[in-house]
Amino acid sequence: MLLFSLNFTRQQRKAFKRKLLSKWPEGIPLRRLLKRAPFSNRLSFISGLNKVNWGGYMDSGVALYYKPWTLFWIIQSIGLSLFILGLVLKFSFYFSGKGKLLYQRPVFQVMFKTFFREVLWQKQIAQRSLLRWSVHMLIFWGFIGLISLSAIAVALETVIPESSETARYMLYGEGHNIYKLAGDLFGLMLLLGLAAAFLRRFIFRAQQLNTDIYDTTTLIFLILLVLTGFILEAMRISLSAPVPELQYSFVGYRLSGIFFSEGEWVRAAASVTWTLHAFLTATLLAYFPHSKFMHVINSPVEIILNASEERTRGDLYI
Repeated sequence: MLLFSLNFTRQQRKAFKRKLLSKWPEGIPLRRLLKRAPFSNRLSFISGLNKVNWGGYMDSGVALYYKPWTLFWIIQSIGLSLFILGLVLKFSFYFSGKGKLLYQRPVFQVMFKTFFREVLWQKQIAQRSLLRWSVHMLIFWGFIGLISLSAIAVALETVIPESSETARYMLYGEGHNIYKLAGDLFGLMLLLGLAAAFLRRFIFRAQQLNTDIYDTTTLIFLILLVLTGFILEAMRISLSAPVPELQYSFVGYRLSGIFFSEGEWVRAAASVTWTLHAFLTATLLAYFPHSKFMHVINSPVEIILNASEERTRGDLYI
């Protein structure tokens, strides 16, 4: 495994284990891990003593691979700015008309019921085609799940104090494992849904589907984004200490065997993949308001408003 390794005497190994155990948070079975680990004359440095990500992503305070954070913040800022600008332009166009948004008083009970039935459950699609419904649900919930997890990560980084119980639970406790499990689950759902959509559009062509260059671009971008995410996770795991908690990332964990190596190429490849993943994320943000992704926002609003107005909603599912 590609980790910091040094030759230690028996006395040095014992001193290092005592130091490591004194810094290890509760709930992580390090004693059992160290007891089973084949130290012999070599002791691998186990996950992060300084900046801690106890899934095995840091090693004695040294990042497992280089991350160009300056470039990351530049491209993410540009992507987010273009995303916000695109949304502002879209919504300013929507509200520029002189017609009323609702011609009758809104019926909130109907709107609430419609939100769960038609938006979250997508009942009309299920009635038309079980296959289409399955693909829609995989993509919709996979996408929503990953966005929600990203929001949690941003909150932990910027809003929630690191000393709080919530932060400790999510960063060092069982919450971290649940977060990793959910990330792989939603990512796999999205990837399966995208693969099915790709097959349906380009291999087993459905007659009612009209695929244009924008559909193709969106689909390829999403597939690349999910694939690079899983590949990056696999590389990170292959560079990490062998703690049992890594198995919660069940997709990346199974792919990590591909990248086990003593060479520096894994670190270099991880840096390139990390940068590519960040670039794809920023590009997708900028492209979102101008793509069919907007129907993730538009369609639920139209469905709910139309339900309140008691109008037909079949045209939204063509």
